[in-house]
Amino acid sequence: MSRNPVLVAALAAALGACSTLPASNPHPLAVAPAPITYDGHVSGQATDYVFVLVPDANPATPGLAMKAGESIRLRMPEAFKRNDQAAVKPDTDANLVFTKGWPQGAVKLAGQYRIGYDGKAHAMTVTATADIAASGANAPGIKVIHLRGRTFLNPFPGDYPVAAEHLGADGKVIAAWSGSIKVLEDAPKARLAPTNFHLPPGTNADYQKAAPGQVMPHRLGLLLWGETGSALNRVGVAPRDLKRFPRYTGGLLVQDTNDDKVLDAATDKVVGGIIGAAPEGARGQSASSPRGADGKPVLSGEVLRDAAYPPAGGGGKPNPGLLPIEFRAGDKPGLYRPIFELIDGNSFRFTLEAKDG
Repeated sequence: MSRNPVLVAALAAALGACSTLPASNPHPLAVAPAPITYDGHVSGQATDYVFVLVPDANPATPGLAMKAGESIRLRMPEAFKRNDQAAVKPDTDANLVFTKGWPQGAVKLAGQYRIGYDGKAHAMTVTATADIAASGANAPGIKVIHLRGRTFLNPFPGDYPVAAEHLGADGKVIAAWSGSIKVLEDAPKARLAPTNFHLPPGTNADYQKAAPGQVMPHRLGLLLWGETGSALNRVGVAPRDLKRFPRYTGGLLVQDTNDDKVLDAATDKVVGGIIGAAPEGARGQSASSPRGADGKPVLSGEVLRDAAYPPAGGGGKPNPGLLPIEFRAGDKPGLYRPIFELIDGNSFRFTLEAKDG
């Protein structure tokens, strides 16, 4: 898999801001593997992708709003076959959910929209049952469609055209998007994705702010997978080793292979690293593993999924592969954009701001 960031934040940087366009001149529809699964973008596996309607992931940038009766249609390529074993459930988010642009940042379905499937058009439909504002509890609005729930099955490897439309209650097109879904032949050797499962539902660890020199209020979170899709546990953040890994200027991701809870790049396994990016002249910025009550680093697979999630879904239990990270801003105000990368895998960039006052 390419080392370029392939998730929502990276696509946002590449595509820029979004404004309403007619169907004859559609917006780009960025498509990426969903951050919750390892192989949702691999041939023969259940389809699990995110479709980015508003590419700027910054919560300060408004997303879409919908009036009651309006709908959004996601027209899937015919090669993506409907999985008849997975019923489409109109009043649950099992098949599809709108998100605000970050993992676990759902726009609440109940009382606001219903899910459907149009077999003739081979399209998933989302119809607003009430006005969905881009403010209040919904802020910043709808930015992403997450298609999931084994609703479709991925076809042979390749690139497949996909389209989406925002329709008024009268059926007229308000805005349109077009893009391409990439299906891989094989699962990657390693994969990471941002997550907020360790935080209360709806909380976003990306785009945080803190004063210069201070630790960000929320810990960053990454889900880590190794070969065959197994959770990559017992990984933490270790100091950089520029002689051996000059690329990783912000530290190393090291797996504790001897179970001593001491992260040593010389004796443990280096699985990735951090590429630092900070305001010019900044000093003191750092990413590190948080410390537990015993004073030792909290490693991936040890942190609990927030207890506000249902117990049946892992709430209050250790989350396999979830790596918690503390980030301290440097002494200069501005944006800190560390990139976390797995060797032979992909990468993801967080955006964090140090701000006076």
